[in-house]
Amino acid sequence: MNVAIQREATVYDEPEVIARSAQELVGDLNPQQAEAVQYRGQALLIGAGAGSGKTRVLTRRIAWILSQFGAWPSQILAITFTNKAAAEMRERLGSLIGPVAQRMWVSTFHSACVRMLRRDAEKLGFPSNFSIYDTSDSMSLIKHIIKDFNLDDKTYAPKVVLGAISRAKDQQIGAQEYLRQAKASGDLFRSKTGEIYAEYMRRMFAAGAMDFDDLIFFTVQLLQEHEDARTYWQRRFRYVLIDEYQDTNRLQYLLSSLLAGGFGNICVVGDDDQSIYKFRGAD
Repeated sequence: MNVAIQREATVYDEPEVIARSAQELVGDLNPQQAEAVQYRGQALLIGAGAGSGKTRVLTRRIAWILSQFGAWPSQILAITFTNKAAAEMRERLGSLIGPVAQRMWVSTFHSACVRMLRRDAEKLGFPSNFSIYDTSDSMSLIKHIIKDFNLDDKTYAPKVVLGAISRAKDQQIGAQEYLRQAKASGDLFRSKTGEIYAEYMRRMFAAGAMDFDDLIFFTVQLLQEHEDARTYWQRRFRYVLIDEYQDTNRLQYLLSSLLAGGFGNICVVGDDDQSIYKFRGAD
């Protein structure tokens, strides 16, 4: 269904949700907003322009799912793009459903992936207490590798190389596949970048570390290659809701699809005109 709107892994023994009537949740919404909140089917795409109340609709829909569909807070995964937006959504939910909102999975893609990987990273050969490299950590490691390979850091600028690696991961291209494609192309720069990529991942793995791109990359790999983990997380999240969907890239789309694959209940809201991450592969 497509509606256009006009202007920690803890399972709780009890829902602990403030009871809300249907009228309380949709009485002050316009017809299009109310339709989106109450939709009972599976896949729901909400087109929401600037100022149309998309976050309001998303939080009301979560409250509706809890109070009218009988779901538990632990069965819902709500994703947005920044920690600030996640905090705002959690605060809005708190006013609707009570303190349990602070314990729900309302987070960014990366934060959700960290929590999943803390449970299952050992299936991929990483320790459960893996380190997370920020951009400066990654840049430092790339600089060391370029130096160790006796390459000119002006020709192979660390920022450019790291950007190429990041884009490859967004397209779900691992180091060995990237290197194979690069060598087949005959492009010297791509081939050397592929060698740096392979060494970067080797050193990261040896250090028990992941970078920000790896968090989503390896979570997708985990869900694709390990049926037990995929089944666990698909059963865990009966409802998947995603804000600012226009800014998702291919890997985030795959992650969303995999997580929603158990029950098929996925709701996404966004406006393509507001996309700010197209330069990073959002499509």
